[in-house]
Formats: sequence, structure tokens, C-alpha cells
Amino acid sequence: MDRRRFLQVAGIAGLGVMAPIGLREGNAGSARYGGPFWIMINAGGGWDPTMTVDPKGGTPMDKSSVNMSYTKNQIVPLAPFSAAPTEYDAQAGMGSVKVISVPDFLTKHGSRLTVVNGIDTTTNNHDIGSRTTWSGSTTEGAPAFAALVAGLAVESIPVPLAFLSTGGYDSTGGVVPLTRVGNLGAVQKLAYPNTLNPNDPKSAFYHTPTTASRIAAAQSARIQALRGRQTLPTLRNAMNSLYLARQGDDGLAALGEQLRSTKLVTIDDIPDLAPITNRGQVNELENLMQQAQVACLAFKAGVAVSTNIGIGGFDTHSNNDPGQTSQALQILRALDYIFGLLDSMGLASQTYVMVGSDFGRTPYYNEQNGKDHWNITSMLFSGPKIPGGRLVGSTDDSFKPLTVNKSSLKPDTSGIRIETGHIHLALRKIAGITGTDIDKAFPLPGDALPIFS
Repeated sequence: MDRRRFLQVAGIAGLGVMAPIGLREGNAGSARYGGPFWIMINAGGGWDPTMTVDPKGGTPMDKSSVNMSYTKNQIVPLAPFSAAPTEYDAQAGMGSVKVISVPDFLTKHGSRLTVVNGIDTTTNNHDIGSRTTWSGSTTEGAPAFAALVAGLAVESIPVPLAFLSTGGYDSTGGVVPLTRVGNLGAVQKLAYPNTLNPNDPKSAFYHTPTTASRIAAAQSARIQALRGRQTLPTLRNAMNSLYLARQGDDGLAALGEQLRSTKLVTIDDIPDLAPITNRGQVNELENLMQQAQVACLAFKAGVAVSTNIGIGGFDTHSNNDPGQTSQALQILRALDYIFGLLDSMGLASQTYVMVGSDFGRTPYYNEQNGKDHWNITSMLFSGPKIPGGRLVGSTDDSFKPLTVNKSSLKPDTSGIRIETGHIHLALRKIAGITGTDIDKAFPLPGDALPIFS
């Protein structure tokens, strides 16, 4: 089969990747994926860590200051962390409601976090910055870490929706199929593609069960034959990924049943936020909570390994401080919700959460009170093999990175800068990717640092 014919067949059969139930046989005895799970939260546009976990302070109205909205004396020490005194309030009638503050967040959740400051992305370009933050590489097409962990998982067990994404950097490098899921309705359509109204258990079908079974059998036989004839390594790997995605697994149907009785979380469901009258101030927060809710339900059903979620709005070339406050603190409040959700669903001991962005913002303001692109940034990590209450890396008072000792990670003038590649080498180690075929296929340069040990 030539490449054009393969792509034609894969394009048609790809409908089955996005809709495996109802057009193939379910396998009631198939194993479910039980973890670990990974949630990647992307702050799209380049966030300003000096407004949150790497505070500096400055002088009001002084554009050469690292921060104009607070002074150095207002920084809150929460050993081992330092918290910017940043607070986000939303309108509630004639008053306001505190959504969250950075000190509140770190006080409540610092014990489950590793914060890495002073990360050098080596770029001020959005595309490259997003790529290197989430893959550890600046190479075009490099697979996101979320794709690698999903690809490693499907080598052992078919996972129908292994890598879920609502956006951000989600290149797969061909190691796993990608499923874009933005809302509950989309997941329902994946779970019940043969149903006219997937939200109605009594809905009619497009095809009778007998016809659906015959279609499934024909598709399965055709893919098996195509796999057997394919000799080109890249296309054979792609065909194998397609085959894995098409394997029978009643887990997706179970997820669909679960979602039919699930109400998407809203601001009204959060008691301290329900009084907010200007809902536009918390739209991104509600969106993040809903994205996380769908992902966690997929984790619970054993049909997903990793997910990309996130919001934009961080490219603050004007009015940096209010813009960063609004977006960053909605992410922090979403994290508060996610940690609570993981705890209540019994997933906390199996789930990793990562927060990152394209890069950082300059340590000074432009004429529009904005900040431009800066290659230094911070990331937040949580999970079973990630120590809590830990701060790694630092920057000086001018928001320039301090080099660290390769062994102790303490500031060392003869040391090295922490780069995104170091972060991902450490992540690959705790995820069990190091030394595997996937690791060898997408190598990362540099030394492994004990970032999570």
C-alpha cells in the first residue's frame, strides 16, 4: 500500500479513533488503565511569575521596577516559598468576593507542591516557548510530555482516549492518537457515535446493533490486513497506534454512562464564589474547572492517561499587573478545585499536575504599563513522586536566573542554569520513560538534575 492510500484509509478509519463505541464490539473483560494520570495546565501567552511564586516588589509608578503593584516589604514569606501579595477579587453586587490570593493558595497547597523558579526557556518566541515548556525540546514536532506518558501506557494496555487535549502544545510525534475534547457533549458523542442523541438513553440509533457489529468486524479485519502489509516504520507505527485506539474496551461506554448523570460544575456550585454577580470575571475559572472535571471522570473510568487544559490571556504587553492577576489567580483557584476533586475521587495518589507557560515577562514595564517577552519562567508540580513543600531554583532581584549546583541545586556561581530540558529529563525519570524506546526515539540533551529527588 502506498503512502497516499494509507493516509486515505487512516483518515477514514480515524473516525473510529474518535468514536470507538457502537461501531466496534465492546469487550466487557478488558482491563482498565489505573494510573498514573497527568494533568497539564497551560498558561497561554507567557505568564509573569513575579506576580505569584517568584515575587520581587518595586516602586509604584516606576516602570523600571520589576513590580509596580507591590513593594518588597509586602512579599509574604511562607518557607520555603515566597508569595506575592497578589489577590483577585470579583464583583458581587455592591461589594466584592475574594476569589483567591497567592498567600492563601500557598498556605493551603504548598505542602503538595514543588515550585521551580528561574527556568530558562532560551526563547522569547511563543511557538518555541510553548513547545520547549511542554516537551523539553525546541525541535519542531517534538512530542509533548503528555503524549509520551500516554504512548508508554498504550504499549501495555489499550486506552481509548489516552491523550485528551483542549488545546495548548499537544504534538504527539506519532506515539499515540490525540483526542480533542472541549466539553461534555463532545465526550458523549465519542462514547455513543451510533446514537442520534447521546444524552438520551432511549435515543434511536443510526444503525441497528446487527449492522453496527458487521461494520465493526469489517473495520477490524481491514485494519489487521493493512497492518500486516505495511513495512515503512513510521507508517507502521501510526497504523499500530490506530489499531490500539480501535481495540474493544467497554470503559468508554462506562464513561458515557457516568457523564449522562453528571452535571458540569459551575460557579454556583462553589459556595464562596456563588455570590459573584460579574461572572465575566470568573469565566476562565469555570472553564478550567469543567475541563478538569471531564478529564478526571475519564481517568476514573480508566479510558485516559493524560490531558492538556488551560487558558490564554497572559500575553500582557499592556496593563500587565491586572491582566496577570486575573488570569494567574483564576488558574490558582482552578488548582484549588482540582486538588479537592482529586481528593474526593480518590485519584490524588495517582495523579500528577503540572502548570507552565510559554516563558515569563520582562523585569520592567513598557510605555503601556505592560511587560514584554522574557525567557525566564517558573513551573509548578504536584504528584505522588514529587516532593511537596519544595522550592528549586531562584532568580535575583532583577529577575535574572541564578545558576545552580548540579548535585545540590543550590545557587552556585560556577553552576548551570535550569532549562526546560532538565525539567523534562527529570519528568521522564519519574514517569518511567527513561531508557525506553520512546525515550530513545526522542532524546533530550543535557544532564539529569535531581529536581524531584
